[in-house]
Amino acid sequence: MKQYDVAIIGASIAGGSLAARLGQQGLSVALIDRARFPRRKACGEGLSNVALNALVRMGIDVTPAIRCGVAYFGYRLEHKGRSFSFASGRRHLLRGVGVQRLHLDRLILDEAAASNSLSLFLETAVEEIRASSEGYHLQLSGGECISARQLVLADGANSVNAARLGIPTHRRQRPLWGISYTLEGNYQKLPTEVAVLLERGFEINCTPVGNLRLNVTFLAEKACVKVLQDPAVMDALLDLAMQKSNFSGAPMGKPLNVGPVNPAKRPYVHDSVMLLGDAAENLDPIAGMGMTHGVLMAEIAAEVLIAHFKEGLPLANAHIRYSNQAAKMSRNYRGFTRLTASLLRSPLRGLLLPIASATVFPELVRRSLDREPRHQTWPMYLPQHFLSLMGS
Repeated sequence: MKQYDVAIIGASIAGGSLAARLGQQGLSVALIDRARFPRRKACGEGLSNVALNALVRMGIDVTPAIRCGVAYFGYRLEHKGRSFSFASGRRHLLRGVGVQRLHLDRLILDEAAASNSLSLFLETAVEEIRASSEGYHLQLSGGECISARQLVLADGANSVNAARLGIPTHRRQRPLWGISYTLEGNYQKLPTEVAVLLERGFEINCTPVGNLRLNVTFLAEKACVKVLQDPAVMDALLDLAMQKSNFSGAPMGKPLNVGPVNPAKRPYVHDSVMLLGDAAENLDPIAGMGMTHGVLMAEIAAEVLIAHFKEGLPLANAHIRYSNQAAKMSRNYRGFTRLTASLLRSPLRGLLLPIASATVFPELVRRSLDREPRHQTWPMYLPQHFLSLMGS
């Protein structure tokens, strides 16, 4: 039985970036995922400047993602012909980059796989987890049996392993469902904002993810989603999304089903198991904030695990530090996504949106997009390519 310092179940953005950082520090890591990578994944595909900074701090080169993505400088909500822009109007202040999840997952996994101390188990399910005095024993579907001193779950909001270990889940709202498209075509004018359209009961997220590509994701409660089965309705909504994004094109491949997306929370640590990303807290899927949230949780988890394994911080103290810092970081993102989602669900959104836009919403957006865990700024970390991109 091979022994590792850390076993991470889930190799997407949160689990992959944590594995990359721990591997850089010489810790032995097993990174396990039942999926085949690279893969398409339903996602808003917006990665904020805060997340990009965190990836750079973790030693992950983000320039390949930047080269194939599109910079954005704000967010725009539209409802019944009225437009509300947030955190924009200052083109010099970058908000993030739209990048296809396919490229981002590949980038992070390549960084993780470059470490000699990391073992990658893809297309591999965890069949059994047993706790012991030394940590955890895992039986894998490929026949391997491994052990790890620390177990991290980063396998998503519907984590089968959290259920297997009896980790409680608190669900807050009715789930959302929908469809996610990648469109290929041409921009008449490349957008500088991520657009969120509130239309016909749908939240339609429009993120430019390349000079020739647009991500369009439709989300709504289940009763509303049925109308998307009507091709005329689907085509009309896609046309609206393209019009608002100054884009003309057609879907690439088949759309991806989304849902159930049910904002849920689990303990950040349960019986010495650490939970990361959507496995710990699944936010309303607004403008890619879930990806940013997962990256920041990975950075916090990396810091406390490095402090434990290399600096002698007691494991119980590391778990307390992780829980406290993750909870503090999450407040801004939870507030932003809950407020936006409530505007979607409320029949009074026509009245509430102007009020929110003039009071609490701009500050929530700014705090989510600008507040760094260490109050660090772009010039310290920003790759030269990103500086040239901002000036274009």
